[in-house]
Parts: sequence; structure tokens; C-alpha cells
Amino acid sequence: MLQRLLLLLAFALSYTFQTQAQAFEPGMLVRANGDTLRGEIENSFWVEPPTAVRFRHSAESPTEIFKPRQLRSFSLTGGRYFRYEALPIDHAAESRFEYIHRGNATNIHVDSLLAEVLVEGSVSLLRVGRLSGPHFLVLGRSNQPVLDLSAQQYLRQSPTGAWKRTDGNNYRGLLGMYFDACPAAFAVIQTAPFTPEGLAEVVQIYNQSCSPAQQPGRNWLVPAQLRHPVALQGGLLAGLRYNRTERITAPISTATGACVDCQPHLYAGLYAELLQPSRTGALYGEISLSRFTGAGTESVYQYGTVVLTDYRYQAWLATARLGVRHFFRLPREQQLILGLGYELNQVLSPTLTVISGPSVAEGYDVNYARPTFFPNVDLSWRANRLTATIDGQMYADSREARSNQNAVGGTSISSFFSGMFFGSNFALRLGLAYRLGHNPDKEMAKTAPAQP
Repeated sequence: MLQRLLLLLAFALSYTFQTQAQAFEPGMLVRANGDTLRGEIENSFWVEPPTAVRFRHSAESPTEIFKPRQLRSFSLTGGRYFRYEALPIDHAAESRFEYIHRGNATNIHVDSLLAEVLVEGSVSLLRVGRLSGPHFLVLGRSNQPVLDLSAQQYLRQSPTGAWKRTDGNNYRGLLGMYFDACPAAFAVIQTAPFTPEGLAEVVQIYNQSCSPAQQPGRNWLVPAQLRHPVALQGGLLAGLRYNRTERITAPISTATGACVDCQPHLYAGLYAELLQPSRTGALYGEISLSRFTGAGTESVYQYGTVVLTDYRYQAWLATARLGVRHFFRLPREQQLILGLGYELNQVLSPTLTVISGPSVAEGYDVNYARPTFFPNVDLSWRANRLTATIDGQMYADSREARSNQNAVGGTSISSFFSGMFFGSNFALRLGLAYRLGHNPDKEMAKTAPAQP
């Protein structure tokens, strides 16, 4: 079980998400028909172009969702400005080594999307984020098409036949042709790094030295820095837990596989969520404590013969869970949450009662049902600090139940999968969680820098 928890943690740490946060900030948006709306916009810490923008006129107003095609632009008072544009994007540009292809190819499509504005002037600089890497687009100069600059690598075959990784980003040459009539910009291009700051400097020098307006454009670069730290939040949880568990070993007087804990138990504990940069996903962990009951049979040697002792016990169950959660947004800042995870259980302070047979001082088999490899699943609804959750965890069948299955026609393969992935035992929980402390994203929104 510990190995499964560690594997899940390694998977979850590599799990990245690309959308929506839960922090509203003052902002303004312009609809496609030209109407200007002022109020609060949810800062989603966008890395890729926004696929939806949530707006409300005030904290008490209902939330409206706008698709990109419904907007001309929107901006946050604390920084970042997006404009709806139809832009030629090279979809073949790739900077991730595991995806680069053989030969330097292009695949340009015109995409209509909300692009982030870094410089707005006679010539503007826009940014479009993609999983393959960022694209910087230069546009505005008369008689010149939109220039797409992107980090791209490809595999080139050497004379010996080996394929070598090659940098295909010729941004300096492309900028040189775009600003060929501006010596001041051309001089800076030769040393400009392929960064937002380096490209913005080239564009601003052209705007100030060679454009008809002879003045720099509006610089959105500083407030447009991507803010995507992880955030930690947590709190208290409590609820009811229903266990369906079989007895560990079957006594002579009781049918094999009989349920010994078909009753609800109160549970309480703590939870924590490590929210990922996108705020649509989180690593989730919790610890909780509850009661449970069990039963078993032990073999006791008395006077040279074997005597069976039947017993029942009550104990505390300490449960640790680790998993991942994905958040789906609902109206009025509510969320629907889907989670997957694994659990680790530890039995504490058992109290045993002998039902029949002689008592023994030690040797009792006291444990809790073993979770299967199939993860537990939870479905939650969240509003502000409160989260209501229903979840379920499957447990492997008892050894005796699987033996009986084989005896009546089962196979060792089906028994294996029953023990590893599926089982007739389970636990269902209905709980309520309360977040302690403030929403870290809302705290960030309060301290956001003023608009330049």
C-alpha cells in the first residue's frame, strides 16, 4: 500500500493543469458588440489562451461566463490584457524533446483566440501560450504580415546518418526582415534574447524611433508576468462512514464471508489541498479517525488438541488518504469536484471479546480490510468554505471468500483480480469539510499591483 501511495504522489506531482483560478479582481471587458462592462473578472492565471472568462458586476452579482468569440478584449486592473485576434499560429513548432519531429516543417493555421498583449502601439507584441511553447506575434506594420516567433526544435540527419537535435528558431533573421527599414531596431535585434523582455525592447525601439507616431507603445509586460504559484489550503472534516467488511477467518459456527461491521461510524479528521498553478486541480491528502468492529477465529492448542476460539473486537481506525482532485466550475463561485486516491489504514487500541472457546493472551489476528488497487472515488460540491463529499473505497474479499469462490467453480485468475482490483467489501462515507484560513488566491488579488 505504501508503494501505491508513493507512485500516486509521483504521478500527481507531474500533473499540470492549464486553466481557471478562483480569485476575482477588478477589471473591464469589451463585448463583441462594443459594450464595455466594468466589474470583477476571475483571474485564472492563464498560461494558454482563455477558453472562458467569468465576469460579475459586483461581489453580490451573479457570475456571467463569456466565450472568446463574445469579446473584443478584457483586462485586469492588477495586470494582464487580452485581445481577441485571428492569428497565424505554426502548430508544427515544438520545443519538447519527446515530441520533436524529423525535419524542419511548418503547419500554419489561423486561430481566433484571446491573445495576451505585451506591447500595444504602432507595432504590437502579443503572446499565445501553447503546451509546445510560447508564441510571440508581432503585428501592426503596414504591408507586413503577422510575424509568428516561436521556440522550435527538430531532428536533422547528419552526414553519418545520425539524427541530431537542432534549434530551428530563426527569430533574429525574421525580425531583421520585418524591421529592415529601421536601423535602430536592427542593431538591437542582433543581441536581443528570445524572451518577452528582449522582444518587447525591439518592438519599443521601432515604435519610438521609426514608427509614424514616433512614440513607444503602452507596455503591459510588467503586469503581464505570469503568476502561477501553487497554493495550500486545508481544514477540518467530519461525517459518517459505513463499513461493509467480512470476518478475517471463518469460525465453524459462522458462514464464511459474513459481514461483521455493517453499521455506520462517525469519523473526523483533517484535510489539505495543494492547488496547482491552474487551480483546476490539486493534490489532496487527509487523515481521519473512526471506530470499526471485526471478528475472527484463532487456533489454540490445549492438552494436545486444537481448539478454535471465536472472538469479536472493536478498535480505532486511523486512515490516511492521498490523491488528486479536479475542479469543475459552477455558477456563483461554486465547484463540483471529482477525486481519485488511495488509502492506508492502521488499527489502534483494539478491545477483544471472546465469543466461544478458550481465551488466549496474544496471537489474535486483528486488522482492517485491505484496499484494492482500484482507487477510491469521491464526488464533492463546494461553496465558499464548506465542501460536502460522498466517496467510496473497495476492499479485497477475505481469503476464505476467495477460497470458496474457487471451490464452487471460480478460477485462480478471477480470484487474483478479485483480490487485487475488485472486492465485495467496501466503505461509503458522507462528510462535510470546513476550510480554515483565507483563500490564498483572494489574498493575492488584494495585493495585486496597480494598473500602469
